[in-house]
This record gives sequence, structure tokens and C-alpha cells, in this order.
Amino acid sequence: MARYTGPKFKLSRRVGISLSGTGKELKRPFPPGQHGPNQRRKMSNYGMQLQEKQKTASYVRSG
Repeated sequence: MARYTGPKFKLSRRVGISLSGTGKELKRPFPPGQHGPNQRRKMSNYGMQLQEKQKTASYVRSG
């Protein structure tokens, strides 16, 4: 598995938790990108499970 070398703040905003521990990146409560602030659709059960899995994996990878 390749190491993520991109911006940590963007990854933190995508998963919705502070990966750095400071909490600075959570000032904007929406994901990064052009369509981040727009309203999202309701997520399926599988989508919620996958998001939690990715959140855990990114937390483990960062620290």
C-alpha cells in the first residue's frame, strides 16, 4: 500500500476528524473541493460503514 503524501488538512476534512490533533482543520465543517459545501444526499448503510472504515484507516496511517 502506498503512503499518502498529500495535504493532511484535506484528508482530515474529508473524514471529518482531526488527524493532527490540533483541530484547526475542522473550522470548515464540510469536505474539501469544489462541491464540498453543497448539500449531500443521504448515505446508505454500506456507505456509512465504508466511511467509518476509511476514517479508521486514515487515523492509523497518520499517526
